[in-house]
Amino acid sequence: MTARDKFIVVALLTLMVVVSVVTIAMDTREARVVPAYGGTYVEGVTGVPQYLNPVIAATDVDQDIARLVFSGLTRFDRDGAIVADLASTFRTETEGKVWTFEIRPDAMWHDGQDVTADDVVYTVKLLQDRAYVGPYADAFRGVTVERVGAKTVRFTLPDVYGPFAASTTVPILPSHILGGVPYGELARQQFNVHPIGTGPFRVMDVDLRQIVLGRNEDFYRTRPARPRPYLERVILRFYPDPSEALRALARGEIDGVAGLSTGDAERARTLKSVVLYSMPTNDFVALFLNVRPDHAVFRDRAVRQAIVTAIDRGRILQLATDGRGTVADEFVPPTSWAYVKDVRKYTYSVEDAKRLLEDADWKDRDGDGIREKGGVKLAFGISTSGEPSRVAAARQIASDLNAIGMKVEVHSQPFAELVEATARQRTFDALLVGISVSGDPDPYSFFHSTEASDPGHNFSGYSTLPIDRNLEAARRTIDEGARRELYAPIFRTIAEEVPVVYLYFSDYLYAQDRAVQGLRIAPLTDPRERFWNVEDWYVRTQPKR
Repeated sequence: MTARDKFIVVALLTLMVVVSVVTIAMDTREARVVPAYGGTYVEGVTGVPQYLNPVIAATDVDQDIARLVFSGLTRFDRDGAIVADLASTFRTETEGKVWTFEIRPDAMWHDGQDVTADDVVYTVKLLQDRAYVGPYADAFRGVTVERVGAKTVRFTLPDVYGPFAASTTVPILPSHILGGVPYGELARQQFNVHPIGTGPFRVMDVDLRQIVLGRNEDFYRTRPARPRPYLERVILRFYPDPSEALRALARGEIDGVAGLSTGDAERARTLKSVVLYSMPTNDFVALFLNVRPDHAVFRDRAVRQAIVTAIDRGRILQLATDGRGTVADEFVPPTSWAYVKDVRKYTYSVEDAKRLLEDADWKDRDGDGIREKGGVKLAFGISTSGEPSRVAAARQIASDLNAIGMKVEVHSQPFAELVEATARQRTFDALLVGISVSGDPDPYSFFHSTEASDPGHNFSGYSTLPIDRNLEAARRTIDEGARRELYAPIFRTIAEEVPVVYLYFSDYLYAQDRAVQGLRIAPLTDPRERFWNVEDWYVRTQPKR
């Protein structure tokens, strides 16, 4: 070993020692302090509240308040599994047709009253009202709910329904306050301004600028580790859009802002005092190919496989979200219990896409640059909404497909028009849309034959008898492993037949001041779930004893 080599070795060893010492020092410094009670977290939110009753919540702010102020019998944990919340335990009988929940003995309303089975019965009856058309309407249709004891409630389903557990995350309302109020009268109640819930925070004040929430001093979910959340106050301050809220964050007026666009996220990254979180979601963007008989261009499987092969999905992800997300291969992301590992995956390749078309006899016979076969030309339109990210994605897809001999045009519309006149009426060739998959990852409405017409979401119109049978069987079992086995052949068939081209799963972008600690990253089933462990957040610390 030369003198120079010895010097390098000594230098490297010295550097390793220094790094180790610094790391130990940092760990020791962090270990010297622990979370302390007190302090306020202020978040900028878009919009204003309308109804602070979760059953009739109408705005995003309403939904945020519902998550902070109320809770359900169950909730989603960090891994997306259903776990007990207001319930201490729950069990199923008769293969999943009967569900019994025992309510925690220490679960109380903000006014000190016990949470009882009567509260659950009252809430579910509201959701079963014919006038209710919210997200839980289908879940409780035909379900019998009964009070078995003061703290015991039982649901009897007309048939086994696999996703039912997710339905029990619905926020519960207090029957001792609203018990005599029918669904049609809820909107006129003072409760909408001063709600009483069971969550980690309670509403203290509402004005035109913000909502102030105070800590629930006797919150059940922090026990036995501690009696209450760390933060003393949570304030939701209203802004016209996330960009304006981000400017307030940059000025130090607030501590966080959620739902950022890609552009705003880039600006947030330049703020030294801010941490930008990219939270994975189940929400995906996809290109649905209309395979109904009147759309001959997509009837050939080779064409559909060539389309997914020719689209550079990594570039689409970069264009639409600045890479904040993951390329999608199936209906659910790898973090989902329903994910199937061995579905067919397509690698971007212009040459492979051309070969698929050539082998299937799709050729440019007249020299116009467009392939054809049997009098059908590979020409179609992509319908999408007018948001810049959607239009950019659609144009890139069109460019990719033009390169393999297809003529593709982009038709953008206002979102409402796209939904009402195009998606619901099925008047598109190909539909580029974002899909929000909240709660249970049940693909029934996207692939069952009965969902091919509005209001179903089977936009492509593709279905088979085996897929129908498996989707129906999956809804008749509550075992996740069994359901995954039933979904597996569906996802494999969809990947092979390609009635839908999955593009990417989007991330939810959340910026917070570095002083805010305790947030733990978890896959989001909907935006309000960013508060899933808000009781553990803190802005103050104290020396460790």
